[in-house]
Order: sequence, then C-alpha cells, then structure tokens
Amino acid sequence: MNLSVNLTKQTGTDACAAGAAPVLYEFFRKTPSRNYFGAGVFELLGYDPVDSDFDRTLGWASLLHPDDALIFAQHRNQQTKNDANRRLTFRLRHKDGNWITVEDCATIHELASGDVVTSGCLTRLDAAQTLSSSDGTSHTLQKGGNLHKRLLNSLAEGVVVYDATGTVVEFNNTALEILGLTGDELCRKTVPETPCTFVREDGVPLTRDELPGKRVLATGDREYGVVLGVNRPNGEFAWIRVNAEPLHNEQTGTFDGVIVSFADINDVKQAQVAFRERELLYRQMFSNTTAVNILVDPADGRIVDASRAAEELYGFADGGLVGRTIPDLDVDGAPSMHRHVSAVLEHGALSFVVQHRLGNGEIRKMQVHAGLIELHERKYIHTTNVDITEREHYERMLKDANRKLAEERQRLDEIIWGTSAGTWEWNVQTGETRFNERWAEIIGYTLDELGPVSIDTWLAYCHPEDLEKSEAALQSTFRGETDHYQCECRMRHKDGSWVWVLDRGKVVEWDASGNPLRMSGTHADITPTKAVEAEIRRLAQTDQLTGLSNRYQFNSMLSQIIQINRRFEKSIVLLLLDLDRFKQVNDTFGHPVGDKLLVEVAEIIKRNCREADVVARLGGDEFAVVLPLMDDVRDAAIPAQRIIEEVSRPLIIDGNEVHVGISIGISTCADHNGTPDSIYRDADKALYRAKNCGRNRFCFYVEGGCNECGALDRELCGRYALNPQNQDN
Repeated sequence: MNLSVNLTKQTGTDACAAGAAPVLYEFFRKTPSRNYFGAGVFELLGYDPVDSDFDRTLGWASLLHPDDALIFAQHRNQQTKNDANRRLTFRLRHKDGNWITVEDCATIHELASGDVVTSGCLTRLDAAQTLSSSDGTSHTLQKGGNLHKRLLNSLAEGVVVYDATGTVVEFNNTALEILGLTGDELCRKTVPETPCTFVREDGVPLTRDELPGKRVLATGDREYGVVLGVNRPNGEFAWIRVNAEPLHNEQTGTFDGVIVSFADINDVKQAQVAFRERELLYRQMFSNTTAVNILVDPADGRIVDASRAAEELYGFADGGLVGRTIPDLDVDGAPSMHRHVSAVLEHGALSFVVQHRLGNGEIRKMQVHAGLIELHERKYIHTTNVDITEREHYERMLKDANRKLAEERQRLDEIIWGTSAGTWEWNVQTGETRFNERWAEIIGYTLDELGPVSIDTWLAYCHPEDLEKSEAALQSTFRGETDHYQCECRMRHKDGSWVWVLDRGKVVEWDASGNPLRMSGTHADITPTKAVEAEIRRLAQTDQLTGLSNRYQFNSMLSQIIQINRRFEKSIVLLLLDLDRFKQVNDTFGHPVGDKLLVEVAEIIKRNCREADVVARLGGDEFAVVLPLMDDVRDAAIPAQRIIEEVSRPLIIDGNEVHVGISIGISTCADHNGTPDSIYRDADKALYRAKNCGRNRFCFYVEGGCNECGALDRELCGRYALNPQNQDN
C-alpha cells in the first residue's frame, strides 16, 4: 500500500483568497478498494469524508463531465510507461450540482505487485484566479488605488503582473519574500532581468523563454499548476507552484499583459519527501517480516493491505487478501467483527482469539493483536495474527497430561497414606519426637524397646552415610526452597541388616520469623523396592544364559580394575577365550545342546579362576577373564592351560558326547599405561594368533607383527604347554 497524507495548505483567509490549493489523491488500477483521497478532495467537491454517497472505488468516473470523459480515458490508456507524468484539465461535478474546473498533475508508476498506481493532486482553476477572471484586464488592476494595493499585499501568494512588453508593472510583498528579491530588483524589470534562476521538478534548469509568464506572453494561453524550483540571489532554494494567465483590455479586448501568481510549496515538497520516507518505512516494517500483518478499514471491515506472510498463510489465490472483508475470514462473521472493532476503537488496542477460514477452506484458530493507527487523517486497525491452532492442541495435551499426572500422584499419595506407614512428629525447636508403633516395627523393634524416643533415636539408627543427605534435604525445606522434605535412607534393623525407608515430611507450623516449629511425616519401608532395583541392575549386568557378567559389566569392571592396578603398581592380565568347533556342535546336536555346552564351559572357566577374577561372556561362544593384581603376567598361562585341558576333554551334554577346544589370547598393560581399548585389542590379536597356529591353545600378545607360534618364546605360546605330555596337542 502507498501511504498518502493530506497536503492541502490553506495560505490565506480562505481557500479562494489563497489561490489554487493542491489536494492529493492516489488510485490503484487493480485494487480500487485501496483508492485514497486527501481531505482536500472532499472539501473541493463538497462531500463529507465519511459520506456514503462518495464511492472511492470509482475514482473520477462518476463525477467527470461527459465532454471531458473521452479525452480523459484516451490519455489514461496512453499512460503505460512506468513513472510517467500526466497533466490534464477537466471538469468535475460538485455535490451541489455545479461543475468545477480542475487541473490534474499526476505521476503513474507500477508497483512490484504489478498494480499500477496514479498519485497526483488537483488544483481548482476557477478558484486560482486571484486578481482577475479569465477575461480580466490590467486596466482593472489600475482601479481602486490604495484598496487594490491593500488587497494585493494581503494575499498569501506571490503576485507579479507584466505588461504586454514583459515588464513588471505590479507585484506584492509576498512575491518579494518568496523570490528573495527587493523591490528595486523586480520593479520595471523584464523576465530575463530578474536575478533569480529556475529549475524544473527534475532539476533541469529552465531558460527564460520556458518560464510560464514568458510562455503566456508568447502564446496567450493559460499556464496552471507549474512546479518550479527557485534559486534565490542569497543562495537559498525554494519550490513554488505557478499559475500564469493572460490579461486583456476590457474595452478593446486586446492582449494587455500577464498576471503570474505563485505559492511557496516547500512544506508540500518536504511533506512529499516525508511521505515517501514514511511509506518506505511503513512498507519495510509492515511487509519485511515473518509476522502476519493486516490493515483493516474499521468502517466496513475491508482489508486494505496485507503483508507477504499474511498472504502466504491465508493463501487466497484469487486476488489475495486485499479487498476482502474480515467477515470473509471470521467464521463467526460480521457480529464478531463489529464487536472487536468497537472494542479496539474504544480502547485503542485489544487481543482476542477468533477462528479464521483460509483460502483452502481450513479453519485455524488465530490470536489477534489489534491496535488503532491513523493514516491519511483516517483511522485504521492494524492487526498481527498468530496461528495458535497447534499451540492450543499441545496446550490441551499438556493440560491432560498434567491432570492425569496429578490424579496419579493423588492416587499414589492416598495409597501411601492409607497403608500402615510409620508416622513421626517432631518439635524442631526442642527435639521432642513422637513415633507410631509401625515406625518401630519397620526396624524390628517395639516402641517400648526403643525406650524414650527423641530426634536422637532417628540419628542413632540412620546410616551415617545418609544423615548428611537427610540434613541437606531438611535445610532446603526450612529455607522454603521445597514445600516438603523427602529422603531415602537406610536404617539399622534389629537383626543387624539395613532397611531402606522413604522418609517424607512437611513443616506444619512456622513462627513469625519464618522458622520451622513442627514437622510431621511418614516412614515407608521401601526395602522390597530397593531389592527389585538391585535385581534390575544385576540383570542389566549379567548374561542370562550363563550367569556370568555381560559385556556391559565387563567393560565397566575392566576400566575400574585398570585404575586399581595402577594405584598398587600391579599388572592386569586379560584372557579372551573363544570355543573351537562350536558351530559344528550347534549344527549337529542343535542349539539347546549348544546352550548347555556354553553353560558347562562357563563353569569350567570359573572353577579355574580366582575369586577376585572377573569372568564374563561377551556374546556367542566368546568369553573373557580379567586377572587383577598380577605380579608376573606369565602366571596367566596356568589358568589358561587348565581351562584348555578341561574344555578339550569329551563333554557329555544330554547324553551326547561333545568334542570342542578353546583358543585363548592373553594381553596385559605395558608399563601400566594401557587403556581398556588397547588391552582388549592386544588380547584379540593374540587370540587370532592362537587360532592361526592350530587352535586349542593360548598365546600371549607380543609387540610386532609375528603371527606364527615359532616366532614366540616357548613360554608365550600354548603350543608348548606346561604339561609336556600335551605339547603335541
């Protein structure tokens, strides 16, 4: 949308005395609903700005004199070039039925949207003849003496009168002021002799012969509404609007001179610049954003402008949003619009929620932030619309979830409080405490056995490691950081075991200074829950088939053991074990037999390891053993050889004689600097070498690329077993 402001300037006692006052308008060829008329247009034509009889969308069409309509239409159709200028004279019907003659000065340009905009101003010609009518004469000016002079100097416009030779014969003080001249510089001078220079609106200098007064002297034709720039002798610059009219002797009818009237329109020009800057700023703020902005005429709810984001959201393919009305969008129609428009006009701003129908028919819920603004001396409502359809959906889901969660919490609270929980009451200031019988039963006592109870009773039976945590939770509640106290603690049972309790409480009385006076709470025995948690942790760390540690637990323990061995400057040894010919067992006897074989092998490995060793099944037929705190890494050959010997014997599984072997790779942390990844990688290389050298044997990892057992010391390869009878096996 192009913004316009009313630039009409009254420069005298009334409009007629001031001369031709410019009134602005702006027409949109494709979207005539956006047509704008300055307040001066309505005044010029005798209409009230809110008069329903005046149809803005028709432009001049309904008011144009029939004799001028054809010329006007032809000239309009010829204006196809962007930024073209137009100057026409035509007649418009006043509301009182009379015809008034106006001069139209306009610029036509095309917007980025493709719409063609005509921006212009009207000057009423029959009101511009300040000193003479169309047939006035200079003789008339010579009558009246002082009355004529007073009238001339009272005008807000500058007036200069030339005789037929082009010599200045009359002027007023306003002319001297506007042109920056003295009386001597203008009196009895011809047009070329004045010290002022002039330029056109585009900045091109004018020759003296091109000045309006000079052209009227040459042609005898009127010149109206000519905009010129004046370079004053003092170096200042001003813009003026000039009307020049021929004068005739009223007795002979012969040409008698020229009367030139002109008005200082610097304010108009500045307003035009401000108008362009304001238009640009408004356009950038309105359109260059992801916000859905809409400008609405409150008179009829018509949309006069919409941002790109708004057009994209609503998606009306047939002409977009501009020209539509709010009831076209609002599902609740005109009543909803009138209600909200009235509220905005009353309060200036309003936020509300409505349902809008998009171009594809989809209904979306909109949060509308509306505010009243004033443009072109008219009120509009600017709205920023936010689609909250999805947000409301998620908010409803969140509310439902919170409601269900609250219900579940309430249900659990009722269950807890409805059970035979241990209860306690504590005078925070004195330490006096009261327990119920169940509180004592949880730890295997009766209240009588506990004797006189106080807060010290709790301190005596709570696990020392949990007291600090309990105290921190209590202090947080006392400071108001939490609305209740809660802590899981261990208490010593009468039989010497530790019982887990959930200790919960709330301050039920505070003093005037905000210090806690009394607390009440419960003890719930959560030992079974803790046992379940421990079992879950155990299952998460245990291989379900063999009962050995699983890979997760193995990785965790390997890292911990490496750190412990560094602290004690001991060696750690890793054995990676892999069954030989296990696939043949599965293929021959089936997977149930294979699973039982894995269980038997796991038992063999555990029997030949120390209690401190970590034995794990990594997956399939692959096992691992971590030997911590080893003084001599070569001692790992002893359990390795025993495991090989036991696994290599025929095993009876479900009545089937099963023959398998086992290969073992052995590695350690060199200089105690190894990592879990490096020691595992080294053991895996040694296992590969054991497999490559004939299987059913162990092999230590040795730095270098040797893959053959013959390249190793006899003590580092299971090919040379500790039992000489098995060396060839």
